[in-house]
Amino acid sequence: MPVISPTTPINTFVDRDTITNSTNATVADALQVVCAWPVSGQYGAGSRVLYYILVAVCVFARKAEWLRSAGLAAALLVPAVAALHAIVLAAVHVDGAVDMDVYGAFQLCSIGILAAPVTVRLSQTYFNDPGRNMIFLWTGLVLAGLLSLTVEFYRIETFACSMDDFGQPMSSDPSQFNYMNAGCGLALPCNTGPAGPFSPLRRGATNEIFVIPAPDRLTFNAATLVAAACCVPAILSLIYTWIKILEVNWKNSYGHHDEPISGTNGATIGKMKGVNAVIRTFLSTVEVPLFGGAVIVILVFGELNFFSRQVNFQTEPMTSIGRELNRNDANKKPLSTWVKTA
Repeated sequence: MPVISPTTPINTFVDRDTITNSTNATVADALQVVCAWPVSGQYGAGSRVLYYILVAVCVFARKAEWLRSAGLAAALLVPAVAALHAIVLAAVHVDGAVDMDVYGAFQLCSIGILAAPVTVRLSQTYFNDPGRNMIFLWTGLVLAGLLSLTVEFYRIETFACSMDDFGQPMSSDPSQFNYMNAGCGLALPCNTGPAGPFSPLRRGATNEIFVIPAPDRLTFNAATLVAAACCVPAILSLIYTWIKILEVNWKNSYGHHDEPISGTNGATIGKMKGVNAVIRTFLSTVEVPLFGGAVIVILVFGELNFFSRQVNFQTEPMTSIGRELNRNDANKKPLSTWVKTA
């Protein structure tokens, strides 16, 4: 056995397991980042606010026919387009990168699927209208979009970032992230070059991709659970609406019959429907606050997430409408500082 030099510091003899555990702890505590395309303009703040107003008009002004018709058409169209976009995003998934438009599609689809079917079920103004068949198909489309978003959120992978491009240690605090100067040593270079990620949905001016910290206001895991949870009321709404459509079609074909039900003590179909109406009224007193609260929670947390620094990074600000963006200094300035008077 070799002789240990008396000049060797005692703190150099560290147990191997201690070093391994320390390394694992450092990796676990490192800031999690993703290679992401920014949220596109179609899910900007102006578009979202307009959609919220349309939903509010459909709920609170449903007695005004001229407002109801215009508001309902637009309020159903926006999440339908978002659902189609979600399906395409899941179909063209890119490993190692994420299109942040998943958050925009999620915001519109989740609020729409919670607000529209409940309004239709509880409102005779909507349900007695032939448009209920269209809402049935719309619910199926948005349900497909939510299922696609659930899959896409689940497939998103984050990476640990321990130092920036200058070799400086990276803080685990997302607010301290060194944007534009932290490649984080990703296996797939996060750039617009041929070696970087490619998505057929991101071409031309929309192909800019950046390394950003993983969102912490509405995380990918939380969005996965919420998107999956929103599928449950959508499925129940489809079942309920389908039964009601069959019932209405039966009445239109064979008329109304209030015959006694065999095996009962004089109960008729009309009396049982009256009992069902009372039960439905009682359940609606619970359903409206429940779904209304869910919509408000998703709206608040979703907007907090959109305005967080991670998700808002390099998105087009509302102040850029009608103005010219100067991208000559793109590597030094965030997009919010690019705006100048045209």
